[in-house]
This record gives sequence, structure tokens and C-alpha cells, in this order.
Amino acid sequence: MAFVRTTTGLNNQHLFHNVDYIVFVEGGESYTKTQIDQGQFNDESIDTLFWSKILSNYKTESKFKFKAVGSKTAVLQVAEDIVNNNLTTVYAAMDQEFDRVLGKAYKHNNILYTLGYSWENDVWNEKVIHKIVTSTTAKDLEVSEVIEPFSKFIKDMKFSVYADGYMFSKNSGFFPRPTNHLKVIDCTLTTPPFLKKAEIDNLFVATGIKKPNIYSFGSRKKICCKSYMYGHLLGDVCKLMVKHLLKIKQEVTGLGDEIIRRLAINHFLEFVPAEVDNHYQEIIK
Repeated sequence: MAFVRTTTGLNNQHLFHNVDYIVFVEGGESYTKTQIDQGQFNDESIDTLFWSKILSNYKTESKFKFKAVGSKTAVLQVAEDIVNNNLTTVYAAMDQEFDRVLGKAYKHNNILYTLGYSWENDVWNEKVIHKIVTSTTAKDLEVSEVIEPFSKFIKDMKFSVYADGYMFSKNSGFFPRPTNHLKVIDCTLTTPPFLKKAEIDNLFVATGIKKPNIYSFGSRKKICCKSYMYGHLLGDVCKLMVKHLLKIKQEVTGLGDEIIRRLAINHFLEFVPAEVDNHYQEIIK
């Protein structure tokens, strides 16, 4: 069934799916606004899994149909419709990136952003990593064996995250996107993943940005490294940390990336930090 390309059609899509709200999220094949209005979407993406967990936890009385429409640009087109045409049965849910820092975020009850750069930043933390390792091996692991390498990695990344935010303010980015971001990380599983400082230095040379400008920007904007790190980079490092601990501490190999990130989404609400919990309680009405 194709819906007519009107705001009424978009606002009535929930009736077709017998739910209270349609939730448009990122992921999968990208659709144009015309295709979105006509009802085209991807049935599932990793973002639908994340936002399903969030909304079922923080808005328990409602039913939702999740539609992944590809890029954040596509979701933003839905957000514009929500604002301009007062759509009440539609949510647009997306990665925040640096939108709040740069004053670009919509302020509307039906437009939802992650607290951090992306869902990875809200999902991953030391306790989630520890849970995945212990639950998949049925063996104990000292939490300190996760906290120490994770904390060191976050500390080492701080200045680079400042640089990424600064470059975002110039409509660019510091880390290679959408692929090749792991060039800045040592990915051998014999040690916890760590920052390749020589590669970071090369990026600074390539971008030509001045370090005093970066310090000033990051401090002024109060950028939290863990929250604002490029989400794919943080997520991939956490998956590498899981694999390292499984291999070195538990002598287990073979757990794939997709399984690891789905395990993280499945468990993260057990260990959600207070600031993440408060964020979603506040924005989901």
C-alpha cells in the first residue's frame, strides 16, 4: 500500500500498523522524502533495536512501529515535517553527533536524540563490556581488568575528540568517516586496543588545525570525551576490548562483531549511567 504524499498521510500511518506512533530512525537503505511519505522503509537496523529498547523502557504504555529510513538526513526530513506540520503520531529519533554543542538540535517532544554522539556512546561502558565477557563464558573476571584499559583509552582520546568537535563546527570531521577510523587504533587482540599516537599526529598535520584552538573549543563547550567520541569508533574499540578479554583472559574466540553489539544493546539498560537514564526520562514524554 502506498500512502499519498501529504502530511495527513504521514500522520495516519500509525493506523495502518495498529500502533500509537511511527518512529523513524537511521539505518539500512536511504529513502527520499517522497518514498518515506509513501510508506517505504527498512524493517530493521541496529538503530531500530536500540530505539525499541529505549521507548519500550521509557514509554511503556504505548505501541510503536519502527521504520529505518537510512541516513540521518532522511530522518531530519521527517523531523522538519513534525515541526512544520504539527505531526502528533510520528517520532524522529536519531544520533545527536555534535548537534547540541553546535546549537543545531531541534527542541520538540517528538524529535529524539541520543545523549551522546550516537547510540554506541549511550550503550557502551565498562559494566556492559564486563557483562558480555562473563555471560558468554560463564567465568568470573575482575571488573578492574575492564575499567583500567577502558579508562586509559578514554583519557588518551580526549584531545582527538575535542578536535573532532572543532572540525564539526567547520562542517568537517577529524576522524576518517564512515570507514577506516580504526587506522588510529591498535587492533591486535594480544593487548587491549589503544590509540596510535603517530596516526593521530598525521591527522593533525593533514587537517592543519591549531592545537590552542582545539583546547579552547573543547573546554568552552565542555565536551565529554566518552559521550562525544565518534560512535562507530567507540563501538568498534569496545568490541575489540571484548574480543581481547575473551581471548587472553578466558581463552575463547569466534564471537562476531554483530553478536557483540546486539548483546550490548540487550544488556545496556541493566547498567545505564544516571546521566543517560535522566536524559531519556526527560525527553520521552
